Amino acid sequence: MRSSTITLITIQVAAFLLLAIFNPLLEPLNQRVRQLVERKRLLKLRPLMILSHRYNDVLSISVQLLLFAVVVGLCWRDWRRAAILPLAIFIQISIIMIIKKLTSVDRPPQDLAHVFLNSGSFPSGHSSASLTFALMVPSILSPYVPVIMIVILTTYLTAVALITAYGRLFLNVHWLTDIIGGWLLSGATCLLCRGIIL
Repeated sequence: MRSSTITLITIQVAAFLLLAIFNPLLEPLNQRVRQLVERKRLLKLRPLMILSHRYNDVLSISVQLLLFAVVVGLCWRDWRRAAILPLAIFIQISIIMIIKKLTSVDRPPQDLAHVFLNSGSFPSGHSSASLTFALMVPSILSPYVPVIMIVILTTYLTAVALITAYGRLFLNVHWLTDIIGGWLLSGATCLLCRGIIL
């Protein structure tokens, strides 16, 4: 692994940990963003935001990971590449579960949520997983599919990641710092997996 990659991973992990530690100090920022989202919120988008939640939930992510790994493994006989995305998501989920317990950041009032979530708020697992898909899937498939397909896939997955992140705010189940924390964790995990395996 190159030293520049190690430096980037270190910076992202440090930023993630600092955000976890100093999260309470950022409450005014979180409250302002929440108020802004509430003022601009279009309630007719709620079904899309709920869909983004379900699309990136544990069961759905597990099915997507399994299908993706099987397709990559069987179509291109590259089981090493097939294992990268499940490995990245497993690392993330493990870290997220630990950090949620350690930080115990309270969730916003879940007045628009379709399900009540009682786990800690920091970091956002949905935001982390959706960004990991957007970052890793094109990298894994790049040797095997045409560039135009990579561009289309990257555009689609990036849009899903952005909608998912906004959906966490829209549904009042996460704070802005939770989403940023999830993205930092995703970036570090993806760099680590790329550096080790790709």
